[in-house]
Amino acid sequence: MAVIVREKVKGSGEWWVFVNHKKKRKSKKIGDKKTANNVAKAIREKLAKGDLGMLRKKRPGFAKYGQEWLDSPLREQAESTLAKYQEAFDLHIKPHFGSKSLDEIKRRHVKAFIGKLRGRKLSTSRSQVILSVLSGIFENAVEDEIVDFNPCQKVRKYCGKDARKKINHLTATESQETLNNARKLKFVVYAAYLVAVRTGLRLGELLALEWTDFDFENRTVEVSKTYDYHLYQTRPPKNNKTRKVDLTPTSVEALRKLRKHSKVTSISGLVFTDDKGKRLNYAYLERKLKEVAPRPVRFHSLLHSYANLRISKGDNILDVSKQLGHHSVAFTIDRYGHWMPGEHKGQVDELDSLHLSAPYTHLGESEKG
Repeated sequence: MAVIVREKVKGSGEWWVFVNHKKKRKSKKIGDKKTANNVAKAIREKLAKGDLGMLRKKRPGFAKYGQEWLDSPLREQAESTLAKYQEAFDLHIKPHFGSKSLDEIKRRHVKAFIGKLRGRKLSTSRSQVILSVLSGIFENAVEDEIVDFNPCQKVRKYCGKDARKKINHLTATESQETLNNARKLKFVVYAAYLVAVRTGLRLGELLALEWTDFDFENRTVEVSKTYDYHLYQTRPPKNNKTRKVDLTPTSVEALRKLRKHSKVTSISGLVFTDDKGKRLNYAYLERKLKEVAPRPVRFHSLLHSYANLRISKGDNILDVSKQLGHHSVAFTIDRYGHWMPGEHKGQVDELDSLHLSAPYTHLGESEKG
């Protein structure tokens, strides 16, 4: 342990304290020599007691670091997601942790914070989003070697569980009734509902479609973008992945008819537009859907209806997952697995008629011995 008092520049009258302890070094300008000697004495006493507080690197404040993480250009997330994260930070996280430095926040503080969120009667999903933002900040701080661990690890369970919300979808009969009723609307609106029910495209994906995205010969459409109708801008689709979606013959027929009668001067251009060639308004599509559907549903319910129609009739769940653009088939099963047909007793019975070769299948012969 070495604690030295000296002028950094001889004759300057400015005295410094230099500390060198267990390969850790720190220096600080104090002022006059007498005060510097007193500070040095106090430091020696603290170091002797094992107090390394003076040698610890000062950690950045949580509020400043958290905002820097949100503003980082390295984070590749949709604008809508970033807006949701910023709101969580401003309304809940910053007011609670903003006055602390990163290293002051421990697991017990995070657990207490979650308890506070639950006390506000926030939904589990909302609390989990807030916790994800908080955890993301600390995960980045660990990568930056500012803190040694993420205090948000293994605390997600304290957010509780939301009761699974019932998925509002249309049955096959209701879907057809909706499309029949939609025929009295403008053809472009009818075509939009038809494509949605037959492909499972989301409203933003539908509104972003251009004629060059279609391959009518192979009956496919390439979904490479989505229109964020809250931020009024086009961005990459769900999970940032381009996918090809199959079209039914009826869908292709309707799209060809729409293409023929649209006021388009080239092969490019938006597909679903109004009489002036502008993108259809999302609120208009939502409102008209309420007029033609047999019961209240949102446009997103058409996606659920597509999933229900395909899964209920026993279609390949992996293909359904790919068509919908889900990040994994596990997510699709978790969300829609209860619609998978369960009447397979006949298939189970067929096991008795299989020509199995394992020794234990010939119980009669084994019993003779």
